[in-house]
Amino acid sequence: MVAAAGVIILISGCGEEIPPGTTPLNPSAVVKTATSIIEIVQQPKIYEASGTIQPRTAATVSAKVMGEIRQVMVQEGDKVAAGDILIVLDDSRLSAQLRQAKAALAEAKQGVRAAQAGLESAQASSTLSGKTFRRYEMLLENESVSLQEFDEMKARYDQAAGALAQAKSMREASYNRVEQAKAALLAAKTAFNDTTVTAPFDATVTGKLKDKGDLAAPGTPLIRLEAIGSFEIQMVLPESHIHQVNIGDRLSVRIPSFQNEALAGEIKTINPAADPSIRSFQVNVSLPDLPAIRAGMYARVLIPIGETGMILVPETAVIHHGQLSGIFLVDADSIAHFRLIRPGRPFGNFLEVLSGLKSGDRFVSHPGQNVVDGVKVEKP
Repeated sequence: MVAAAGVIILISGCGEEIPPGTTPLNPSAVVKTATSIIEIVQQPKIYEASGTIQPRTAATVSAKVMGEIRQVMVQEGDKVAAGDILIVLDDSRLSAQLRQAKAALAEAKQGVRAAQAGLESAQASSTLSGKTFRRYEMLLENESVSLQEFDEMKARYDQAAGALAQAKSMREASYNRVEQAKAALLAAKTAFNDTTVTAPFDATVTGKLKDKGDLAAPGTPLIRLEAIGSFEIQMVLPESHIHQVNIGDRLSVRIPSFQNEALAGEIKTINPAADPSIRSFQVNVSLPDLPAIRAGMYARVLIPIGETGMILVPETAVIHHGQLSGIFLVDADSIAHFRLIRPGRPFGNFLEVLSGLKSGDRFVSHPGQNVVDGVKVEKP
């Protein structure tokens, strides 16, 4: 009875899950399945550069004039178009200055009209005195007027000429006052319009830095904006690899937080000077416009830096047990043995194997449930 109980316990123990590589051999089992031979293949050698996603175009909108904030029209996360109103400032002071500038321009134009009338009067007086002076010259030659009368007439003629010159100068000065008044009006209009702060481009609001009732002054940051759908990766590249990239190169990009498949990026700028503290160059890689991309995300840029030999096996050949991965190798007697491997990066439908295999090894390419450690493998 004791021996029978021991047999029952042994059989029950064999029914539990057996760890990889410890399944007892069963030479009598034969499985027909396809096998392949491990080969070293040449693949691009990849350097993975880490970077942070940043907007290609960003701006902090500031006030150009001083004034109390009356309204803040946006919140963080809002989408705005170029020209949309972001903030409205108190315009009472600048409105008064605008009215004064308009009044000054009207007064300057009235002065032009007065100067023009004065010029026309002086021109008429000068013309009359000129004709009279020439008659007096003829009368003096005929001794029909005295020298004193002639001198008096010449003095009146000179006075008329001086008045005409003065009238012309006054008209020119009035024109200058009009131009000055126009410039003052333009400045007043510009300042008045600056009480309405608008978006410089299509953007997303990423920061509201002031609230209603706050005082805005020239240069005071009010709103932070990021251009819509315009992001790039800012990364650093060691000096040992900087000569292997060029502006315009297209690279594979992975953003682990939301995208497993590689995106297509393009190198837009390469800083020609290295950071001497880390001996690396800053490189900016543009990204496609995707709604899921956000500033501040982590990204990896895959940069080819040559070729290297590696072992690739079909993903269908790899068996996963928790955190362990393995493959069924076939020995010279066609017996399958489970071998643990250390997997690397995926390459399409293939997986890189970093250790556990060597060139020439024969393995089961599509193991089914009937392929276990110790079975004999034959071609189908």
